[in-house]
Amino acid sequence: MNLKNYATFFHDGSIIAINHLRDEIIILMESAEVDEEDIKDAIVLSKDDRIRGILHIKGIKNVKEDGRSYNGTVTMKHEDAEIFHFEMAQNKIELQIKWGAYPPKPRIEDFSTIEIEAEKIWWENIPDLPNNCCNEDKTKK
Repeated sequence: MNLKNYATFFHDGSIIAINHLRDEIIILMESAEVDEEDIKDAIVLSKDDRIRGILHIKGIKNVKEDGRSYNGTVTMKHEDAEIFHFEMAQNKIELQIKWGAYPPKPRIEDFSTIEIEAEKIWWENIPDLPNNCCNEDKTKK
């Protein structure tokens, strides 16, 4: 499956969790709801008609946040991460993310663009990935 062909389906999708360890980032994410007629490959959708799985980014060369070099650990800024825009090339991704926190925490809305350049980027489709899989242990392979 070439996820690049389905990147637009991730507009209004979600980032479930991010695990960044040394030169590898694993992002658990899901698309917005997808109409099966729009799928051209043998992609298995989740029960709620979404593309769900893990974006693997290995051999990180460069990370930018909002156009500036970023040397820290990429993490979830807030509990909610809505994907506004997603682009994927062979060795680069760009995610525009609308971050949020909601009651009982103080309401927060933030926006950032994250660009990551790496040696290898691939998608692992996991349609039955549970929504409550934010535990870091489940992202380590």
